[in-house]
Amino acid sequence: MTHGKCAIAVAALLVGVAAVAHAQAPRVQPEARIDGFIARRGALQGALGADITISSEMHLELAAGIGPSFSSGVSSSVSARGDAIVHFLVDPSHVMRWSPYAGGGIGARYDRGPEWRGVAIVVVGVNAPRWKHAIPFLEAGFGGGVRIGAGLRRSQ
Repeated sequence: MTHGKCAIAVAALLVGVAAVAHAQAPRVQPEARIDGFIARRGALQGALGADITISSEMHLELAAGIGPSFSSGVSSSVSARGDAIVHFLVDPSHVMRWSPYAGGGIGARYDRGPEWRGVAIVVVGVNAPRWKHAIPFLEAGFGGGVRIGAGLRRSQ
């Protein structure tokens, strides 16, 4: 995916989310996470993001991460990414102790060389029981390789 196509796709996603959220004031909750990518060029990244409520069942996660990339088990360069993922919450009221969700979106990933590349992202995850003022989560999926992540979202 070229820079132009990636930018157009991200802009279209954000315009669509803004149109849906316009009817209600979205809540924005910060999050911190760590993700591992298993691919031809793997990576381990720390990331900061925002969890934006679209509706009680849907949330938009925007995240940006950075960390080392690995090839053949040796750290070789810096890896970075930006993600926009819409999550569908199976249990939006968090009645279950462990609340599952699924999602999909787009992202851009940089591993080495002069260009970023676009990726399609699909994830499944689970929100753990609240811990103080945060909700821990675990997530796995595909997008720039197999991705496994964990983190904390501020609870409402």
